Amino acid sequence: MTRGFQDIWAGQHARLSRWKAQLAAHVERIPRPFSRGRRPVIRWIKGDGKDDAVTRSALAGATRLFGDTVDYCLCTVDIPAARAREILAWAAQPVEWWPLTPDDNPKLAAVLRAAGCPPEKFGYWWKWFPERVRVRAPEWILDGDMAIVGAPPWFEAWRRGEDPLRVAQDDFWDSREMYGEYVDFADSSRRLYSGLVSLPPHLCYLPRLLEFLRAKPLQPRHDGRTNMSEQGAVAAVFDALRAVPIPLCEFPFARAFEADLNHGRSGPHGNVWGYHFGNAFRRDNPHFERLAQQGTLFWRTDEPTPEERFAWLRNYRQWGLPGWFMHPVCVQRMEALAREVAGRPVLEIGTSRGHLAAIMAAQGARVTTVDHADRGARVNLEGLDVEVHVAEALSFLRRSARQYALITVDLHGNRLRVWRKLWPLLQAHLEPAGRMALYNSHLWKLPEWRRETGLRWVMEQKLREFRVEVLEDPPPGMIVVHRV
Repeated sequence: MTRGFQDIWAGQHARLSRWKAQLAAHVERIPRPFSRGRRPVIRWIKGDGKDDAVTRSALAGATRLFGDTVDYCLCTVDIPAARAREILAWAAQPVEWWPLTPDDNPKLAAVLRAAGCPPEKFGYWWKWFPERVRVRAPEWILDGDMAIVGAPPWFEAWRRGEDPLRVAQDDFWDSREMYGEYVDFADSSRRLYSGLVSLPPHLCYLPRLLEFLRAKPLQPRHDGRTNMSEQGAVAAVFDALRAVPIPLCEFPFARAFEADLNHGRSGPHGNVWGYHFGNAFRRDNPHFERLAQQGTLFWRTDEPTPEERFAWLRNYRQWGLPGWFMHPVCVQRMEALAREVAGRPVLEIGTSRGHLAAIMAAQGARVTTVDHADRGARVNLEGLDVEVHVAEALSFLRRSARQYALITVDLHGNRLRVWRKLWPLLQAHLEPAGRMALYNSHLWKLPEWRRETGLRWVMEQKLREFRVEVLEDPPPGMIVVHRV
């Protein structure tokens, strides 16, 4: 086990009780689990353009640069699940995939519709759906064609929630082309543009934006795909909020139609910590290709393994609090088991975000997965050979007569009373020569979980008809039982 995973697992169990209590206090008030957290988050917005490779590289690079010190979110518009999974396939940390709808910012959507702009023409305005993915946390909002290659000097202050509002600056481009009909309302000396916005916790800009648009309505039949009104309105609002400009020399434009990088009027100096690959949405960007070849940007030429490809689906820290996820050693064992039963039915109890289900499906298994709550798995797994059921495990097993070549169980709650009911149902659903992989098998050995003895009872009392493979380490352990 690597030192990083040792650190994660050593402290995880002792803290989980406290995190459960904290989470329960907010569960009813915030509908999307990811938005409940306080951890800093970096979010990209990606539309149906030609810049998939840029966004994939940006996510891959940032998740390696910052690791699990921050969380990550990809908001998309008109991107199907299979395509989103390709964009996310290089990410080294969990990423929340958030397919956007007008309901993610209904007040702004109503203003746009009132101007004769239907959702298919929202265009640049999608950047502000939702207003915040985590209102209580520090948050970066980036265009999908922006890649981070280093930490700015103020990164740690931002991560602690102690940095002011910052917004990208373009002091080179003609402001009349930047701001559309609102050119007279944006400060031409500051030249803010909305490519990258760095928000402190609790700052809500939407009320000011709506107030601005009420006082200065969009022109009728507005088209957010071509009109630059969004840029002007947002610049005016962030000017009023006293945003600190992020100089172009630190985050230069790398526009596809320009021969050189644009560092602004001051020229190339200072610490470059990111690039904006303008027009990659519409055409190949030679600057991106060059920087990828040079190694400035993350790029890979090999095919990721299923475990790597679906790393973005792990639930560790994904809701702002460290969650419970299957240890990689056990995931690799499950991957091998799924490969052995390719083409045959597999049952998973405990879907979470769909991490293990996706890996098993990639190995050719026909997966049915069950969880009492949908944590995004229906969307995340769309198009894969996976049936997602939102139901209590006992209820699902009682009403189904199907048998499976492989059953895997990862429960939160492994008391004896649970397993006395669950075990006979699992046995009834296992094919004559089938196997079961039971996670958390040695959870009861950890002092804070000493009452979770259900699987201890199974191991001591119920496995005489099975050949048993024990993986006690790494904790909390897993057993694989083979019916013989």
